[in-house]
Amino acid sequence: DALRLEREPDALRDEYGLTLFGQACLTARRLLEADAKIVTVCWDEFGQTDESWDTHYDHHSRMKDFLLPAFDKAFSALMLDLDRRGLLDDTLVLCLSEHGRTPTFDITAAGAPGRGHWSRAYCQLFAGAGVPRGQVVGSTNSTAGDVVERPIDPKDILRTAYHLLGIDTNRELLASPGRPVPIVAGGQVVRE
Repeated sequence: DALRLEREPDALRDEYGLTLFGQACLTARRLLEADAKIVTVCWDEFGQTDESWDTHYDHHSRMKDFLLPAFDKAFSALMLDLDRRGLLDDTLVLCLSEHGRTPTFDITAAGAPGRGHWSRAYCQLFAGAGVPRGQVVGSTNSTAGDVVERPIDPKDILRTAYHLLGIDTNRELLASPGRPVPIVAGGQVVRE
């Protein structure tokens, strides 16, 4: 039943956006209401290259015309809907990326500027499960190329997520053949 989006009012479906990502976010909310413990939504507009975040070419128009509006519509609708239904206090929402984008543009063969992969600075969004609202932790330099205040490691993100989910981050699991492995090797809980 949670996967039957046709049971939602058209107005709410429109609120999320009639994109694959928008409807996947709505499905995520329905799965949470059906008591799913962990739900993952990936941005994948079903192989449509121009709709991927890999903006190596034609960065400006792709961000302006589709990527940012579609993401903003779906993500904000999810946050509002979870909050309205009383689910946000008990639901940890993470919006994660494996890297950012170069602080400068490259001009491609077609003449349309693009941006490459950049792992030195990028952002993550946390919401719900006790995360304070409306705060920014850390900052970059003026080109968003390097972190200048409060760097956060991916292991910090993982340790913080486990902590917010009530999982002991110092716990070890037994791997085959009985070898102890830490749930998270390194990292600190981001107290902010």
